[in-house]
Amino acid sequence: MTRFFDYMGLFSIFKKEPEPTVVPNDSIKALVNGILFEGDEVFLRWSSDIEADKLYIKKEYRADRTIYHWGERSILNSLKLPFKTVCWNHKQHGETKSFESIEFSIERPDAEKYFRSVNEHIEAIFGVPKRNEDVHPDDISLEWRIKPVKISLSLYNKEYPKLNFEIGCWL
Repeated sequence: MTRFFDYMGLFSIFKKEPEPTVVPNDSIKALVNGILFEGDEVFLRWSSDIEADKLYIKKEYRADRTIYHWGERSILNSLKLPFKTVCWNHKQHGETKSFESIEFSIERPDAEKYFRSVNEHIEAIFGVPKRNEDVHPDDISLEWRIKPVKISLSLYNKEYPKLNFEIGCWL
């Protein structure tokens, strides 16, 4: 009897249809909903399952996290960097690896150069950032907020400089 009702589609009204993925054409406007890899026309919706479409280039396992490498991609009006997403095991729920952020980091000689370049690019789009004063006096920590999205840019440790640039949405 169950097959008859399923065949007739009587219970199909209870099945949730998956939302179609619409690829936005403006990465700035799309930011509140996700990250658009420009040129590739790949759109990653915030909180979506990273494993669903397997759009990453490489996946690394560590004891406490999984790192998804996206490769060198262009976002936010042609800011081209090798991005990655880190999914911390203690923060993820169940088997699904949720897309919450994207980041770029680099150490030593080029960190300061990248800091200046990324800062100029992001400031040109979103304006003057908020400066985090709760860091060591030699460190710089900048932040932009766009609705639920936080963009952070930090330069730490002047002796051995390290840059961290992250865009994330934590709803």
